[in-house]
Amino acid sequence: MALQDELEPILSKIWSEAQVAWDKSLSHIPAEDQARDAATYQKAAKEFYGTVEDLITRFRRYYVFDGHDFQVNVDQLADSSGGGGPAARPHGGTVDGCIFSAKENFMKPVADMIDQDEWIGPAAKTFESNFLKKFDTASLWQRQYARELAIAAAAFQVASSRSRRAIKFVAESCLSALSGGRPMYQGELGFADTSKDLPGKSAAEAVGIIAGVIGLFATGPVGLALGGVGLASGLWGVSKTGSTEPYLQVDHTGSPQGVVRNTETAIKNLEEWIADQDEALSKGLNEDLGAYDSFGSPNLKVPAPGIGAGTYRQLDFYERPGGENQTVISVVKLGRAGAYNLPDAAAQYEQAASNVGRCEVPGSLSQFFPRSVGPFNTAVDRLGDILRDVGESLRRAGDVMLTAARNYEATDADRAEIIRQIEVVPSHRTIAPTK
Repeated sequence: MALQDELEPILSKIWSEAQVAWDKSLSHIPAEDQARDAATYQKAAKEFYGTVEDLITRFRRYYVFDGHDFQVNVDQLADSSGGGGPAARPHGGTVDGCIFSAKENFMKPVADMIDQDEWIGPAAKTFESNFLKKFDTASLWQRQYARELAIAAAAFQVASSRSRRAIKFVAESCLSALSGGRPMYQGELGFADTSKDLPGKSAAEAVGIIAGVIGLFATGPVGLALGGVGLASGLWGVSKTGSTEPYLQVDHTGSPQGVVRNTETAIKNLEEWIADQDEALSKGLNEDLGAYDSFGSPNLKVPAPGIGAGTYRQLDFYERPGGENQTVISVVKLGRAGAYNLPDAAAQYEQAASNVGRCEVPGSLSQFFPRSVGPFNTAVDRLGDILRDVGESLRRAGDVMLTAARNYEATDADRAEIIRQIEVVPSHRTIAPTK
């Protein structure tokens, strides 16, 4: 349910109970005294109702949290289901999963052709050194980048969820105090219970506000680790910030003015807590953005393939004895790699870039996170640009590879057979190559 839908009925009652409480506070004052000092009491009433209006306005500021769901961002970036550890196969459809799929499902078979000596010679070596090896390294770093962003999104999710729960508690506590109802105590909120902020995650499975996604991120003060490559994590250094807990209880007093003051103090405490989270996230993200071994690493990028038609002027294959023409089979594999494997890997990168783009945080949330929203969006844009560039490189490399296979110097019969087999559409595709 939207926070606005939860709070509005409570705020309406706060207003009416404030009126009742104010009238009750005057009931012990003789009528003649009120009449004699009417101007004074009218001024006091105006000031009191003004503070109540201001208080309600402060509550309504929190409706901005209805405009963005950070849990969706976590799920778009990386697997938040838990289990399996940081080296586990990621879920498909996430940024992490798309990059993994591009490498394992589509690029690995191309690398296997070279490793198994099905494709040899200068062209194979050029493609391997200029592109494949750099792609392998970059894909690992890119997956870690996505996971680091998922940590940040999880941190935002916890901060926003706790803020929503906390402001509702403060409103209910204020109403209880104004109406003379049962006092509401801090422990009832369960402020630090992570399972209320990240569905299915217990407090024991999180580190402060940062590592809320279990089974995905490494533990301890070191950077993330994946496949033997480490991306330094600026966020781990600030995780302890999440252990603080603001005092949000609205204590009962003998006057409605006292209740309003106590409520204002509780909201101030909450906003100071949010500011602490904002500062911590900003520090971690800015550290990541500027670090050579983090978001600023050249290892994240894949250089332009550096290959053209000339690279494939001579295609070398082992002619294996027996059975079908092994050269034809190898050229077909090369052509199909250019027609399907590399474009399909590119499609995975384009999907990943699209997912990243949807993670941008709206500027309206800058009123609560003025320091961290900007760096987070900058990190999102940077990763999106990197992924799109890799996708374009994969498509260019695939185009050249396909052209080389189609133009392979062979007999007319062999060339016709090569082209025919290249154009057999894989089961996961619906259309043949158009180039």
